[in-house]
Amino acid sequence: MARRSGGIKRSSWVTFRRRLFLVRQLLRAPASAEELITKVQTELGENGYPANAAAALKHDLDSLKGEYDCRIVYRRDQGKYVIVDLGELALLDPPQQSLEALALLDASYPAGTGNPVHAHIRALLDQVIQMLPNRAQTQLQSRRSAARQRVRSGRIDANVLTAVRQAIEERRELAFRYWGLNDGEAPRRHRVAPYGIFFRNSGHTYLDATLLEVQPPGSDQLFADLDYRLDRIVPGTAQVLPTPLPPERPKARTWTLRYRLHPEVARGEDVAVLFPDTRIEYGDDGSALVTATISNLSIARDVLLRYGDRCRVIDPPELIDMIRETVDAMGSLYGSPISSR
Repeated sequence: MARRSGGIKRSSWVTFRRRLFLVRQLLRAPASAEELITKVQTELGENGYPANAAAALKHDLDSLKGEYDCRIVYRRDQGKYVIVDLGELALLDPPQQSLEALALLDASYPAGTGNPVHAHIRALLDQVIQMLPNRAQTQLQSRRSAARQRVRSGRIDANVLTAVRQAIEERRELAFRYWGLNDGEAPRRHRVAPYGIFFRNSGHTYLDATLLEVQPPGSDQLFADLDYRLDRIVPGTAQVLPTPLPPERPKARTWTLRYRLHPEVARGEDVAVLFPDTRIEYGDDGSALVTATISNLSIARDVLLRYGDRCRVIDPPELIDMIRETVDAMGSLYGSPISSR
């Protein structure tokens, strides 16, 4: 009798394992009966289905529905089974703080995005949500509007993304035409050393690259580390070049930056560190003299202009000239100042 009991226990375990494997396969994608049987036989071997596999598969699916309240439907138009609801097999039940984080991700990556990478994230989220109990899914729905984070991602051309990934993986130079913020009439051709793809909270996808050449030339700093928005690369222009990347990333020219902050900004001696190698000296009048190292004049200009007239750049001269040009251009937008009466 003991041997018979052991056989029953093993049979029950094999059956449960087979049914759990079916659930995992249907969570991956809808599948036909033939596909499910083939995958079970490949995965479980002698513990798979007997000779009448079709009848055994139907019995397994019926048991999942009856014992665990799984909703598995057969889509006749596709000829495939689809799992709609895991029922009691929905074992992922995160705490409230994790559910809030999931709601933020769910709202941040809506379906139908033009970004192929975001589409993969969306597919992963759908799988995770499907593994939640119905109660948790209802809570997630209610939190969606509160957690809405608008993703202003543009459409990234699939061929552009393929070329960028290939250049990064093969460590080869990449060329493309790019719509920069100052390219009003036509995109310019950039030749870069690509190093990675990353995302920002704005919802945009960027290429981390070092600028090697740009045509027509402008005020761009060669060998500067730049972030290129992938949706601004002109479709059909991305080209992986045969030139390999150097062993070490090219270094851009650097400048010593010095600027003084007004006492209103430096009050409390808690000035923000915005650049590498920052050193801060506080004066008796409450102002702050900041010294740092920069490798991109344009970025430094944009950062320091946020202080308005509470910041005065002392060095380098090239940055002072850029700020003067920017301030003059801004002033021309508003015309002559109105004299006070």
